Amino acid sequence: MKKALIICIAFVVTIISTPCFAGMDFILDLKPASILFSPDVDGFRVSRTFESDRISGSGSWMPTLKAGMRIDTPALNIDLTGGLGLLYNGAFHSSMYLGDLALRFKISKHATIGPHVSVIKFDPTWDGSGSDSSDVKLSEETSLMPGLCFTVGGKTASFSASIDYLDTSFDVTTHNGWVANDTSLDISGFAIQLGVLFSF
Repeated sequence: MKKALIICIAFVVTIISTPCFAGMDFILDLKPASILFSPDVDGFRVSRTFESDRISGSGSWMPTLKAGMRIDTPALNIDLTGGLGLLYNGAFHSSMYLGDLALRFKISKHATIGPHVSVIKFDPTWDGSGSDSSDVKLSEETSLMPGLCFTVGGKTASFSASIDYLDTSFDVTTHNGWVANDTSLDISGFAIQLGVLFSF
């Protein structure tokens, strides 16, 4: 793992330092149509005597907005961005603070494809109908979300998409007589993110 990381860093530095280096652009990455599919959240519940809150379904809405810089070379774009997002499910929500590195290889004049990885800090809050955030506490977590990203379009604006995998869970602590059916809320799963990428 450490060797692979060193190789990746050396690869990026080599590209940046070559004479082929073309320039830098400001980029804005907006992905409002993003969904996280987490199969293990379906069926999670907290209960107290005759009251119960349950998560039904495995989908969560996950819009993000990131901004940063692009290093433009003849072979690929290297995008480094940071921003904010929201993870929303009917029973809980979480603010998201993101940093992202994407290597977008130019497969044609109007299309790119390549790997990316996001570092995401989650700060979740329980929003049950009977129970609330004072009854159910979810832990903060920082996670990696690697994936494959695509763009199609022009230099100024293009359609942007990615297919990603997130592996994380929130520790669950209950109060005021509420009991959870699991000690953690596992939101691991695949994400499909769709939006628009602007370059200035």
